Amino acid sequence: MEELDPQALQFKEMCAFYGAAMHMAQVLEHGIVNALFYLDFLPRKGEWTDEEYEDFFEVNFSKTFGKLLHSLKKITTVPADLESLIHRSNKRRNHLAHTLFRESMDVLYAGGFDEIVSALTEDNELFSETDIGHTSHTKHQALLF
Repeated sequence: MEELDPQALQFKEMCAFYGAAMHMAQVLEHGIVNALFYLDFLPRKGEWTDEEYEDFFEVNFSKTFGKLLHSLKKITTVPADLESLIHRSNKRRNHLAHTLFRESMDVLYAGGFDEIVSALTEDNELFSETDIGHTSHTKHQALLF
């Protein structure tokens, strides 16, 4: 087996941290869709067909993170601190999805591996904190129905 040079190993490890952060961002997005389901779809529908159920998830999983937040704010009050976390998460998620690799490669190869991994770890923690706060808020709101 061919041995990877140190830069290639760092890139591989950076990709693992990236994958973990993006996974947590998707967990958060899924949580918002679940909140829409429990706080809007179920109370509105009462009974539904399999097609309506599938359509609900298909439509909502195709929305951007920002549009999911907009949909959520239409059906429930989002506390300011949670909304701030969601906006920060959205901004960081967009950075990861659209610019991280383009902007980080020079930093990585200039010895900035620890800096990049630290930022990815912070992103993962932000997404997790936001998801925990959002889940708690959704459970509280669901009890009001």
